Amino acid sequence: MKELRQHPRLLHRASVNLTFNSGQTITTHTIDMSNGGLFIYCTDHPEVQLGDILEVIVNGIQDPIARPIKIIRVETGKGFGIEFVES
Repeated sequence: MKELRQHPRLLHRASVNLTFNSGQTITTHTIDMSNGGLFIYCTDHPEVQLGDILEVIVNGIQDPIARPIKIIRVETGKGFGIEFVES
């Protein structure tokens, strides 16, 4: 099968806070990253759908900034792929 990714993926685990459309915030972690986005571990969050815009904050860095992200892939029981969007 041909690889469709625009950027290579790097395994990377970083703690992140996700804020969902409902206002709920959870702390989880990334699985991998690329120039275009992240794959975020989240095993069961039924309100997440393709195209949703959420906010992510990477923990452990000085003065973190919330960034808008778009759900581009959902893998049930594993998590979802996101891409960064312009604010």
